[in-house]
Amino acid sequence: MFQTAMQFITLYSYEDIVTAQIEGNSGSVWGISPPSREQMRRELENGSSAITLRFTWDFQRDLAKGGTVEHTSEKHTKDLEPGSEVRLQLAELLEGTRVSPVSVSHLFPKYIRAPNGPEANPVKQLQPDEEESYLNVTVHLNRQRISDGNSSSSFVEWWVIKMENCKQECNILPMVIFNDKVSPPSLGFLAGYGIMGLYVSIVLVIGKFVRGFFSEISHSIMFEELPCVDKILKLCQDIYVVRERGELELEEELYAKLIFLYRSPETMIKWTVEKD
Repeated sequence: MFQTAMQFITLYSYEDIVTAQIEGNSGSVWGISPPSREQMRRELENGSSAITLRFTWDFQRDLAKGGTVEHTSEKHTKDLEPGSEVRLQLAELLEGTRVSPVSVSHLFPKYIRAPNGPEANPVKQLQPDEEESYLNVTVHLNRQRISDGNSSSSFVEWWVIKMENCKQECNILPMVIFNDKVSPPSLGFLAGYGIMGLYVSIVLVIGKFVRGFFSEISHSIMFEELPCVDKILKLCQDIYVVRERGELELEEELYAKLIFLYRSPETMIKWTVEKD
């Protein structure tokens, strides 16, 4: 387990590992109507089906600095079976007969990997027992009076999650996040296809360049690499001379001969071969 954990940690530099200090107090008050609250309490206490307790985490990445997915999230669920102690204690919280927090075991994963993708899963290399390695937390429903009277509007309530058996800063939930490196936006089109996509792109570009280079040479080599062009040059000069004299029929014959030479590589070679 130690070797596997070290191999995983060495993949990240110190700036890629962040310890998020999550506030355990809810950011908003818990607003629920009295009938819904009572129905929830009865379901917790006497319900015949399992109730799912869901812990969700969500990370937001700055796309201006790289990456393709802005939000990365995942969740851990825990089923509370009918008659379980946690369900009964939560029902007592809602009823107001319990003042101590409710302990929920193996709910909080401490190590999370935030990749360049939609799912931020717990790190199995650092939590080999998976759910059994998750931390225990306590859940409590705080209640505070805001006005005189005993009606529901005289109080506000909010949920509080704390680490179980914590010694200091109990309202803070520490989560260690391993952030995968992402390419800058300028290279996003290459990184999106991976190393194989980059390799194929380079091969195709080089292949196209080489193919175009040699294909152009094949069309021009018989005109640019002639050994002796004296006869071709004399033929072209004769065409200009007869054109100046107005001998159009002779010009037509000489021009047809020139076209024939360029259309017949074999004849062109015989004409331009160097004399010994």
